[in-house]
Amino acid sequence: MNRSGHVATAMLCGSLALHFMPGVPMKDAVALLVGASIGGLLPDLDHKTSTLSNKVQFSASVRKRFKATSGLFGLLGVIMYLGNLESHLWALLAALACAAAANTRMLILSGSGALLVSWYILQPVHWIVLLLGFALLIMPFVKHRGIIHSPEFALALSAGGLTLVLPDPTHLLVVGLLAGWWAHLAGDALTAEGISSALFPRLKVALHLIHNGGAAEKCIAAASWLLSVCLWANMYL
Repeated sequence: MNRSGHVATAMLCGSLALHFMPGVPMKDAVALLVGASIGGLLPDLDHKTSTLSNKVQFSASVRKRFKATSGLFGLLGVIMYLGNLESHLWALLAALACAAAANTRMLILSGSGALLVSWYILQPVHWIVLLLGFALLIMPFVKHRGIIHSPEFALALSAGGLTLVLPDPTHLLVVGLLAGWWAHLAGDALTAEGISSALFPRLKVALHLIHNGGAAEKCIAAASWLLSVCLWANMYL
């Protein structure tokens, strides 16, 4: 599924969650729905050009220029070093800076993961911190629709999220994130690529019912929004 399909189905799952949680104030319901919309996109952080990945990196053309510039500065630095020119360090630092700019997604995701893992090691916190840290740490290096898209990871994420002791509306935000995450996996299971088990890679669910951006996905998205609005109206009007 594309972004619009994932957001629509995630909102429907979030709305269904609210339907089975009567009495939730509207302001807290908004937190759950915001969480659902974000959760519907989060699994695609393992895709190099997904909507969220593009929020933490430059465009492909700019990254290409940074890589080329990094190579030129690196070559210049080596030549200057061989020529015993003291300014070779500046050229090498410029090469590193350009290389970092070309790989901001990897640095941000893996760096955040390393911080979370370090936090878990240095201070006793909930084990979901370690899970999230590990996921972010490996995110830039795993294949799309691999372990991050597996039902096992979603189950572990759900177990951790639902055992957190949090006040509302933060708790409902987490519920929304989990609802959106599962909606994302369900949507991908409808495609030809499908989703696979992390423990049993040959176990795959690919229903071949929709194509990314196709008419079927657009119909599902439209129906999801319509049903969501009907559920909101029933609960709050």
